[in-house]
Amino acid sequence: MKEILKKVLTLIKPDDRIRDTVFRIYDEVQNFIYKCFNKKGLEHFEVTLQGSVAKDTFLKDDVDIDIFILFDPSYYTVDWINKNFVEIASQCLQEKGYRVVVEYASHPYIVTHVGGYEINIVPAFKISKPSEIISAVDRTPFHTEYVRTKLCEECKDEVRLLKYFLKVWNIYGAEIKTQGFSGYLTELLIIKYGSFIDTLKASLSWRAYKTCIDIEGYYASEKECRSRFKNDVLVVVDPVDAKRNAASALSIKSFAMFKLLARLFLENPSEKFFEIKKDEVSEEYNQELLRNRIFNEGLCYIAIKFDVTKKIPDVVWGQIRRIHSSIRNTLNEYGFRCTYIDSWVDPTLSRAITIIELYECREYEYHIGPPAYDPNAISFLMKNKNAVIGPWIDENGRLVCIRKRRKGPEDIIKEVLEQVSPSSLRVAEVTRVSSIRDVDIDGDKSYMAWLKKFLERKILSY
Repeated sequence: MKEILKKVLTLIKPDDRIRDTVFRIYDEVQNFIYKCFNKKGLEHFEVTLQGSVAKDTFLKDDVDIDIFILFDPSYYTVDWINKNFVEIASQCLQEKGYRVVVEYASHPYIVTHVGGYEINIVPAFKISKPSEIISAVDRTPFHTEYVRTKLCEECKDEVRLLKYFLKVWNIYGAEIKTQGFSGYLTELLIIKYGSFIDTLKASLSWRAYKTCIDIEGYYASEKECRSRFKNDVLVVVDPVDAKRNAASALSIKSFAMFKLLARLFLENPSEKFFEIKKDEVSEEYNQELLRNRIFNEGLCYIAIKFDVTKKIPDVVWGQIRRIHSSIRNTLNEYGFRCTYIDSWVDPTLSRAITIIELYECREYEYHIGPPAYDPNAISFLMKNKNAVIGPWIDENGRLVCIRKRRKGPEDIIKEVLEQVSPSSLRVAEVTRVSSIRDVDIDGDKSYMAWLKKFLERKILSY
C-alpha cells in the first residue's frame, strides 16, 4: 500500500518549478491589481493569496490561483461590490491583455488565465473574526490560516492523495453539480486523522446522519452536535465557526461512494484506484448499448433538451436537481418506475440534456382498487367498467384491473416542467429515445462519453 501511494504522489505533487511559476504569477497579478486599483482611486483594501496554493495542498495538474481582494467594510458595502467590482477588476485585467469571465457565487467574481493557470479574483470583506462575516467567502482567510497552522508538512502530501483519490472517482468538489468533498474538508479530515490511510480506516465507522467530527471540541457530545445539524449526512464542525458544517454539501450518494471505495481499497490496494480511465467513445457502441437496454432489458428512455438561459453553474445544477426529484416522484405516483435519471450540461454551459430511464413505458397499467366489501367498491367498478381486463377480485379480496393509462410518461414530464418552470433553463424538446440520433447534439464527444457512463453505470469500471 505504501509503495502504491508513494508512486501516486510522484505523479500528483507539484515540483519546485511549478511552485516558482505559480508564485511568480501571483506576485505579478497582485502588484498590478494594487497599482490599477490605486489609479482608480481605491484605498482600504488588501490583495491576498488564498485556497490550496496558499496552503500548499494543490495538485500538480489542478492549479487554481485564488486571489482574494479584502475590502474594509467601513468603506465598502455588498451593494458597492455588486455594482462596481466586476467593472473595475475587468478593466484592470483587460488593460494587461487578459481575457475576463464573470462568475457568480455569493457575489460576482472574475476568472482569468495567466501563463496557462486559472486565476480566480474574488472580492471579500476584511473582518477580525468569523462571526462578523458579511458574505460567505469572508471565512476563507480564516480557513487558510487555520490549515496553515494545523497541517504538518508531511500531511500536505496526505491531503494531495485524498484529493486525487476523490477526484478520480468524481466526488471531489462541494459545488451542486458534484455534492462531494470540498478541498477544505479534505484538509480537515487529514488534520483530524493524520493520513490518507487513517482517514479511509476512520470512514468505515462513519454512520450516515449520525456521525459528528468535532476537531476543536466545540460540542459536549456527538448527540449535541448532531442535534444542531440534523439533516446533514456527515458533520465536520468548521474549526473557525462552530455553527457551520464543513461537510454540509456532501450528498448521501457521495458519502456512500466514499465509504465503499475506502473499504475496497483497504481490502485490496491497487494503483487502479488512482487511475483516471479514459474510455474510447464510440457512437456505434452507445447505439448498441441503447438497443440492448430497450429490446433486451425492457427499459425505455425519455430525453429533455434544454437551452441554458442563465449561465451560472450552481443555479443551473440546482434547478436540474430539483427537476430530477420532481420528475422521479411524479412518475412514481402515476405508476411508472423511474430507475435512473441524470443530466449532461455542455462545457460552455449553453445547453443541457436530461435523460429519464423507466422500467417499461407500457400503455397499460395494473390498477389496484379497494377491497370488494368496501363501500367504495361500486365506484371502482363504474370507473373501470371499460378496463381492458377486469375488474376482478384477487386472492386478497381486492378489486383489480388492467386498464389503459390516463397519461403517458412524456405528458407527465411536460406537466412537471411547466410546474417547475426553471428560470435558467428553457425546454427545447421532450422526446422518446430509441436511437442516439433522437437526441441531436452533433456528435459531441463529452455528451457521448457521459451517455456511455449513463447506460453502463458501473461503479468500478476496471
